[in-house]
Amino acid sequence: MVRRKPVPSIYTSRAKDISEKNKTNVVVNKLKKKSHVLQEIRHLRRTTHFLIPKLSFARVVREIIMDIFPREGINRIQSSALEALQEATEMYLVQFFEDAILLALHAKRVTLKQNDMILMRRLRGRGDIINR
Repeated sequence: MVRRKPVPSIYTSRAKDISEKNKTNVVVNKLKKKSHVLQEIRHLRRTTHFLIPKLSFARVVREIIMDIFPREGINRIQSSALEALQEATEMYLVQFFEDAILLALHAKRVTLKQNDMILMRRLRGRGDIINR
């Protein structure tokens, strides 16, 4: 076995101090980000306003209507009809993601993956609106 020279304590103590400072900064930053995300989730749970912007949702609805009824020339949609569609869409998306998160937790993961969503669609069956 080869003997090596000992490293002077001056260099090792500085390196330890620097690495310890970096570790504490990283931990504090992660905690701040986590708490900020949790606060945002709590805030969004309490609110009742729409999360999808109205104009972009209206554009998507018009595009779908033009695909379904190309010759009818439907140009106008009542605002109450758009609100009802948006409410139903957001409710469906929230329920879908909640169920998919349960599948991720069942797999002992926190991260939602595409496989969870595919399995969620299969579990909901043919009667679900997205599977038609």
